[in-house]
Amino acid sequence: MTMIKSGVYVHIPFCLKKCAYCDFLSHRPRSLEVNEYMEALAKEIERFKVEGQTLFIGGGTPSIVPPSLMERLIKKLDKQYGPFLEATIEVNPGTVDLDYLKMLYDLGIDRLSIGVQSFDDDTLKKMGRIHSSNEAQEAVLKACEVGFTNISIDLIYGYPQTTIKTLEETLKTAISLPISHVSFYGLQLEEGTELMKERPQMLSDKEYVGMYYRGMEVLEASGFMQYEISNFAKPDFECKHNLIYWKNLEYLGLGVGAVSRLGKVRYKNIESVLTYVKSIEDGARTLLVEEQLTAPVILKENIMLGLRLKEGIGPNELGGFSLDDLYPEAVALLSGAGYLEQFNQLGVNRYRLTKKALPVMNSVLSYFF
Repeated sequence: MTMIKSGVYVHIPFCLKKCAYCDFLSHRPRSLEVNEYMEALAKEIERFKVEGQTLFIGGGTPSIVPPSLMERLIKKLDKQYGPFLEATIEVNPGTVDLDYLKMLYDLGIDRLSIGVQSFDDDTLKKMGRIHSSNEAQEAVLKACEVGFTNISIDLIYGYPQTTIKTLEETLKTAISLPISHVSFYGLQLEEGTELMKERPQMLSDKEYVGMYYRGMEVLEASGFMQYEISNFAKPDFECKHNLIYWKNLEYLGLGVGAVSRLGKVRYKNIESVLTYVKSIEDGARTLLVEEQLTAPVILKENIMLGLRLKEGIGPNELGGFSLDDLYPEAVALLSGAGYLEQFNQLGVNRYRLTKKALPVMNSVLSYFF
């Protein structure tokens, strides 16, 4: 029997402090919780056997896990699913030093995703980040010093009380650093977050969209090519793991709240650390949701995810059909309005969103659902 080829995602749900805007599954760990969780995670890893293509350890803040426990986890993952074509871990400035970064590098982690968010100290304080601009820059330089050549940073635009000038200063600092990838996210105001409770004065739509376009302009002028709606990379430094998601391929998710898509089934793990640990100890299933993926569901997801990418979608993603074969009226309407464009790639006609469509992508996608 052929083994499934998949990406592997591992969720570490711990952080030192919850940021004001964050609605991710994460919290400050109680005493011994990290040890208990990592032991349970090791046992869950043994439950699955796939041929790992990529590895992504995310959170939360994985880099708050003590070095000995992180080393054990990475070795376990490599033994069970490796070798990987790409191995990424998320780290936050203020939680890693030279020794920690060297340990990661020596264990075969070859890509870092650093949660910078901004290089403006005032904005960082408002966000509730635990690091300064200088500490963020130092984290990048230390990673480079130990040998990392594939370094990504996350940046957030559209935060309350920020301006185009604030953004430009952050981008100026970013492009001066030895990085190969930028994830450039617009702030989303989420229920249950500290920011939502504050009821801040949000930027206008015009300001928000203007920041997005300015970010695109600066990054592309600096050699970071946009390959997905929020992601920019130097040539050959696109995130292989995230491309698995956007191309609707198979992936295994491990840990609390992690999602898997194996074959034509999607699974989601339970979200409580206590329940997850107990389930693992009892030999019970950890699944909260199990969904059968029918052909119509997969087709619609291929459209939704594929149109996020600069390469768009074509017959390979649409069961041999072109988008205008399946949705002639929507394609004609969106193309006429300047939101969708057809292009030829290696003799095959494909469709992608135009630059005009990117800020209103969800509205554009609604024509297909």
